[in-house]
Amino acid sequence: MTKNVTIKDIAREAGVSIALVSFVMNNRIGADGKQKYRVSPATQERIREVAARMNYQPSSAARMLRQGRTRVIGVILSDLGNIFYGIIAKEMEKILTRRGYTVLFGSTEEDPERFGRLVQSFLEKDVEGFIVVPCVGCGPYLERLQASGRPFVTIDRHNPQYDIPSVVIDNVGAMRLAVGALKKQGARNIGLFTYAMRTSAMIEREKGFREEVGSKAPIYHMGLNTMEEDTKKAADDLIERGLDGMVCASNETSANLIKELISRGIRVQEDIRIVGFDYSNVYDIFKPHIPHVQQPLPQIAKESTDYLFRLIERKDRGEDISREKEKIILKASLI
Repeated sequence: MTKNVTIKDIAREAGVSIALVSFVMNNRIGADGKQKYRVSPATQERIREVAARMNYQPSSAARMLRQGRTRVIGVILSDLGNIFYGIIAKEMEKILTRRGYTVLFGSTEEDPERFGRLVQSFLEKDVEGFIVVPCVGCGPYLERLQASGRPFVTIDRHNPQYDIPSVVIDNVGAMRLAVGALKKQGARNIGLFTYAMRTSAMIEREKGFREEVGSKAPIYHMGLNTMEEDTKKAADDLIERGLDGMVCASNETSANLIKELISRGIRVQEDIRIVGFDYSNVYDIFKPHIPHVQQPLPQIAKESTDYLFRLIERKDRGEDISREKEKIILKASLI
């Protein structure tokens, strides 16, 4: 087994001190842009020649430890099994890796206690910053994040009770797009199929729906643990009401409702028109295909990581970021 070469080995071979090798190999530069210690060019050349000959590989972990950095980011999403979050995670990993960071991913499954455990675990691993999707009931853990002083950004949702930076979409405007698409297809009796959980995204989408369709239009809520039962009840009611158009507030609600309607002999996109939120491979099966509101996932990943880097840089300069609360609102499109 080949022994790893250390700066001690280089110092012995070059006939200089370990400290001198460290100064040269780490290129110690002061705030004025000059080398902190004077080392003659000949000595620098000899040390680098020895290092190259001995195939010295500097330890990035040791270097980051000296700098007080881990270059690790914690990303806490809702459900990594959902293609929506899967695409965001992939885009974030590409961006962060290019910038020399390692990413730790976690999935809450909408459980606030699990969110809290992930926060604590990532804090213990000294992550430099967080990007999180807050779930209902996780307020105390968001406060813990704020108290930790670690830079963090929320995506997909925001919590108006806290001064927290966030990257979200215009959910009200997105719902207007969805309802407009149904009306263009000829639907006149329209309902909404959504989640029972009261996240900011679902609340805003319901608001947009009410503004476009009116207060009497039916809204069906699906519980995370009662999806099958709630979907069956919703299907019973919407068929009885004679609805001819449904907006589904996520790709998961779309898939559940479509499956239930087909099992009852309903001709999707003929008897009942559907418009979804976010992509599902189910949409392309139907003719005409099922339109859906497409959130700008690569842009969400870019804006949130850029925002986090700005916060990290500000913290490194000694600025107070504890009350940062800027909200970046992106626009969705209809596909």
